[in-house]
Amino acid sequence: MRLRLEPFAYAIIASALAISLGHLLGHDPLQRALYMTRFTARVGLPLVLLIYTASSLYRLWPNQWTAWLARNRRSLGLSFALTHSVHLGAVLNYIAQPGSPPQPAAGIIGYVFIYMMAFSSNAASMKRLGQWWHRLHAVGVQVVFLYYLSGYASMLFEPEMRALGLAVVPMLLAALAVRIAAWRKRSVATVRV
Repeated sequence: MRLRLEPFAYAIIASALAISLGHLLGHDPLQRALYMTRFTARVGLPLVLLIYTASSLYRLWPNQWTAWLARNRRSLGLSFALTHSVHLGAVLNYIAQPGSPPQPAAGIIGYVFIYMMAFSSNAASMKRLGQWWHRLHAVGVQVVFLYYLSGYASMLFEPEMRALGLAVVPMLLAALAVRIAAWRKRSVATVRV
């Protein structure tokens, strides 16, 4: 399967803009590093939504656009891994700044799944891992999605971030609803057969 270049172009351009914007808006090195961390995390959101819903959208509404999404999940996923590698660099830069508060290590699990999925996104790994490849990617996409959902849901409790949380959480819940609807449609089809 040939990789599409468009998602990689998005990943590179959007990540560069996020770093630049964080650098421009910050008043001191610590604030610049914080903004770069926040903005680079947000760059991955459109990719997460597309990856998480790609096959479900195709199952529910098969058309040219949803078929393109389903066919290009690998390119989208690798592009997400690229954006989150930039985000990881921003996080490490933030942690290295004098005066940065201690950061929870919970995100490490998400990165383990991101990189396991990225490094196994090839035909040889699919063949070698068999069913375990499907399990890894099924669990990994859920883990990454839950990190995004919990991160944006936590913003609902922060007055300065609440508006962003209120804008994004419904999109994430809609993506979850699409997945559930596709799963239910597949379950009903399986029972009828």
